Amino acid sequence: MVPQYSVMIPTLVRKPFHRDGWVYEEKVDGYRMLAYKDGARVRLVSRAGVDHAHRYPLVAAANRRAAGQDAGA
Repeated sequence: MVPQYSVMIPTLVRKPFHRDGWVYEEKVDGYRMLAYKDGARVRLVSRAGVDHAHRYPLVAAANRRAAGQDAGA
């Protein structure tokens, strides 16, 4: 069974912080999705659980080519 994860929900702050051991990303606009890879199948899943791989074929293709473990491994 492929584990399911939740997309992180951003928190509005006045300015980014820098602290050892912390990583953050600035979100300007757009969708926040997680990529799930199972062999040649790639899903780009939004917070609502919708697969957007068909909307972003170049991103899906890049994930297909990416090295690493499949989600089911």
